[in-house]
Amino acid sequence: MSVDAYALLARNYDLLMQDIPYQRWIDFIAAYAGKMGKSDLRIVDVGCGTGTVALGLRQRGFWLAGLDSSSEMLSLARMKADRLNLTLPLLQGDFSDLQLTADLVISTCDGINHLLGCRDIIKFFRRAHACLSPRGCLLFDINTEYKFRRVLADNVFAWSIEDLDLVWRNQYAAPFNYAAIAMYTSLGKGRWSKANFCIKQRCHQVSSLIYYLEQTGFRLEGLWENYGSRRITPTAQRITFAAQKR
Repeated sequence: MSVDAYALLARNYDLLMQDIPYQRWIDFIAAYAGKMGKSDLRIVDVGCGTGTVALGLRQRGFWLAGLDSSSEMLSLARMKADRLNLTLPLLQGDFSDLQLTADLVISTCDGINHLLGCRDIIKFFRRAHACLSPRGCLLFDINTEYKFRRVLADNVFAWSIEDLDLVWRNQYAAPFNYAAIAMYTSLGKGRWSKANFCIKQRCHQVSSLIYYLEQTGFRLEGLWENYGSRRITPTAQRITFAAQKR
């Protein structure tokens, strides 16, 4: 992905994600954090993107820090924090760069699916374990096999939002999902600019992730369907994991 394409994606990210039920995610995480029973709880959001979840939790009074590999996303998160007059420490780095001490590490919006190798998953779980306080927790979500195989599959999707048109050509070749995306932005007077990029994710099996959690010193606390019901249906497109440091 070129820098220009990534910058374009970052600028339009919140528009493209406007149907995501962020408020439900924030409510779930805030309730989970509240049950941990620590008044000065420290939360680190890994893969924080433009900071929507982190800032929502910050508004609830939690201490938050964000980590993301994209400087463009972090720049937008800083601007959003400034508009809200909120302090939000933001660091650039990938999942394996996690160094901040925390009581709760979170990763939302299928960030884990961007970790393409088993070793990458294990490395992140180990880093999270090392950074967490005693009995600290790790909370994250994944896109499910059902979503990759039945919803995204080999389909083509298109959106038109304000001055942005987007075409998503998907291909799922288990265990990897490839999204070839073309973004067209209006320059006015009938002129358009185009940016192309590809997003690659891996479909991780629930049983494998539970095994990796156990092997890296965690105990599974629970599974939920998309930050909601603990009854996970066969058509679940997102599963939320919570694990506690042993």
